[in-house]
Formats: sequence, structure tokens, C-alpha cells
Amino acid sequence: MQSKVIFRTWDDTEAEIIRGLLESYGIPCGVISDITHSVYPLTTDGLGEIRLSVPEEAAEEAERILREHRADGPAGALKAEALSEAEKDD
Repeated sequence: MQSKVIFRTWDDTEAEIIRGLLESYGIPCGVISDITHSVYPLTTDGLGEIRLSVPEEAAEEAERILREHRADGPAGALKAEALSEAEKDD
């Protein structure tokens, strides 16, 4: 299965949040880095770059999800959470 890098960051927390978001939509997501961040928690000359990849066939949807979540910001996240809670109550 071919994968495509859809996001790059230097922040472990941001990478894990995005991975969790994509997986909540059923999109498997890999987190790749050239160094072990728990051993070498630094970002020198791009060595600390973290790449998130998804299967090629899911890349377009994953990029759309990230764009929408970034555009909606915190207000959109609160709205989505409220909708999710309402669906649980039904």
C-alpha cells in the first residue's frame, strides 16, 4: 500500500492530535520521524521534522478534513463536539 505525506510539523503534540483526528474519521495515519523524539527532543536542521502519512487513496479526504478543522478553529471544534454529544443522546 502506497502512502502520502499530508502534513509536516516539529511538534510531537500537534502530530499526535492530527493523527487522532484522522483516525477518528477512520483514516489510518502513520507518524514518521528521522529521530526518536523521546531520546533526542530537538529540532536541528530539520532532523526533528515529523511527517504524517496516510494511504494514497485517503490523502485527498485527509487533507480536506485538516483544511476544514483549521478553518473552523476552536468554535468549529466546540460545535462538532456538541453535535457528537447530541448524537449520543439520541
